[in-house]
Amino acid sequence: MASTIRTSAALALVAVSLSGCSLLGLGGPARDADGRVTEPADIRSTELTVGDCFSFIDGSNMAQATVVPCDDDHTYIVIGQGSLEKADVDAAGGLQNAVSAACADSFEAFVASAAEGTKPTQEFVVSTAEEDGVEVTRYSCVATDAAA
Repeated sequence: MASTIRTSAALALVAVSLSGCSLLGLGGPARDADGRVTEPADIRSTELTVGDCFSFIDGSNMAQATVVPCDDDHTYIVIGQGSLEKADVDAAGGLQNAVSAACADSFEAFVASAAEGTKPTQEFVVSTAEEDGVEVTRYSCVATDAAA
């Protein structure tokens, strides 16, 4: 099972996520009452939420994504999210190990529900932030979406 951590522009992601306003639009994407995206929108990768279907805007800059209704063409779906403290990362033997372990259950469930004959791959979007005075690594577990 191949997996990749997307860390490009991590410092930019941190700076943008702390700014409090949307870089690419106001208020984030349009969502229905269940939180599903109803119209395509360009957003920061750090604004993605579980269940969002998206594609990166530019393969060399993972800071921005186009989020779309899941019935529209897309490359990835967010299948889990969380944050890790430095001690969690150190105990796992590094960032890739820590995030991979944190995403393992959601990826396993996603693979089990994927269409027969498809082989989703797992990737991660990570950034750093400060929560309650502690620096943490925020992560999104993403998978190539078999529906795409």
